[in-house]
Amino acid sequence: MKIGSKAKFIGWVALVIILLAVSFSNVVPITASLIIIVISLGLVLPRDFIKNWKILLWLFFILIAIILIAPNLNPSGFIVTSVGKNATIPGIVAGDIIYKINDINADQNVLSQSYYDLTKIETSKGMRFVKLNGTLGITAEPSPYNNLKFGLDIKGGVRATLEPNTTSNSTLEQIISTLQTRINVYGLRESIFRPVYYQNKGFVEISIAGGTVDELKDLLEKQGKFEAKISLLIPVQNGKAVINLDKKYNIVVGNSSISYDGNTVNVGNNFILSGIPFSLNSISNNLNMTSTVFSGDDIKTVFFDPQRSRLEPVTGGTYKWSFGVQLSSGGAQKFAWITANTKILATGYLDQLIYFYLDDKYIDALNIASSLQGRTETEISISGSAPTKDSAIKSRASLQSILRSGALPTSVQIVQLDTISPTLGIGFLKNAALAGLAAILGIIIVVSARYRHPKLVIPMLFISLSEVLIVLGFSVVIGWTIDLAAIAGIIASVGTGVDSQIIILDRTLRKEEERIETLREKLKNAFFVVFGSAGTVIAAMLPLLFGFPTLRGFAIITIMGVLVGVLIARPAYGTIIEYMTRKEK
Repeated sequence: MKIGSKAKFIGWVALVIILLAVSFSNVVPITASLIIIVISLGLVLPRDFIKNWKILLWLFFILIAIILIAPNLNPSGFIVTSVGKNATIPGIVAGDIIYKINDINADQNVLSQSYYDLTKIETSKGMRFVKLNGTLGITAEPSPYNNLKFGLDIKGGVRATLEPNTTSNSTLEQIISTLQTRINVYGLRESIFRPVYYQNKGFVEISIAGGTVDELKDLLEKQGKFEAKISLLIPVQNGKAVINLDKKYNIVVGNSSISYDGNTVNVGNNFILSGIPFSLNSISNNLNMTSTVFSGDDIKTVFFDPQRSRLEPVTGGTYKWSFGVQLSSGGAQKFAWITANTKILATGYLDQLIYFYLDDKYIDALNIASSLQGRTETEISISGSAPTKDSAIKSRASLQSILRSGALPTSVQIVQLDTISPTLGIGFLKNAALAGLAAILGIIIVVSARYRHPKLVIPMLFISLSEVLIVLGFSVVIGWTIDLAAIAGIIASVGTGVDSQIIILDRTLRKEEERIETLREKLKNAFFVVFGSAGTVIAAMLPLLFGFPTLRGFAIITIMGVLVGVLIARPAYGTIIEYMTRKEK
């Protein structure tokens, strides 16, 4: 048997074994199985066919999509969605998976029980033995079947109605902006905020996909830990470094540690100088340290009034925004000490940025004007620019909310908390998938009857399914939520994809009467039509993308599907048709 024949034989055997393993046992994880199936297809397909870069690109994106989606037909354990204030498991965070407690498989009943004394907990971070005294203080849900995020209409969720102590519309907008920043930073993908007016009173309604009532209540009541940090690069000369704060610190520098005033700090550890928290990042020609210059307690006021919160157009069509912030005297002093150890660049800024964190998660960074170096200013101005007026307003509002560190502009009261039942449910997804598959099979039957070349039509099925797979993989990358609008976008993009494949097939098999065209010329003419059609679809989606927020998901998924089709799937389909047509001739 030749080497090529052996490879094909091995490929077919691998396909059969993996399909049987997936069907009748849990021995092989589904993600690994699908990857092996794609690789096995590479073995069974003709060598010349596989060498084509268009096919390799297509298979590469299929593999990446499978890895990103990470399908799991038999998920185990419960994934932690939130950790309450009274959580009793040290080190547990949202996203961890709990498999067993005292050797009993985790479920909602097991997780809600009270535990006392030493308790055995099996998690995704390993086995733990924890001394407990009560409930776990967490909320969790069954581990998902994949990495896809589903929206309110499919997964359901929770809803809260807040009553602010104000009647001002601008204050309602500030509350919504602050809550959006607070909730989104905790990783909740789909959240809907809207003002509601009833009997001359303003309310804020918040809906979040997934989660529980307790989780939403905890997020609304949580204040958040805000920190502003500035990195420092202190030169090292002859094993020594000097940093000037309220006093001069002479630091002895070792290979992986520093010493000062009888204290020793290793790389990666934290320490305090003049009341300022530092972390020692690395040691080379410079001491690389990060300082926390102020926290949420140092932010006394974030100004929203027109005198200190401005928006103005500048040359070039862009918009400049700015607003004032009042710091505590201690925060202003720490800021002055740290910036005194930086350098001024020719651009008019300091050589270090100021980084903003909310609950230890990076949010944003800004340049520091050189005029602020070493100065104790309790009221500073923060500015930036954006290409459009709307984006400038959103950028300013977002940063204002971050600097408020979760503090609302007025007190609010939670007047209603309830759950939202999914209007469609996961069953809808299964029915939609079956309907889509039936539609594709129907198209294949009709096209087969029309062109009488079933072998040339079968690739339509694989190409269409691969487009859906790749689009879903991209949705995981951008963190997009799969809701009704996204499903409609996927259906629309697949529909345009099938239409383009029919154009390619028709042009390839058409018998030209006026002149003889080569197969390559036929494909070239077909792709001219396909790319033109894709351009019109994308152009039609742009108004929905920028002008209709409720239809933005539909527009994004449709554009993404069209681009996947014309750049990845359609070239592969053209190569397959070209190869099969040449083989039949």
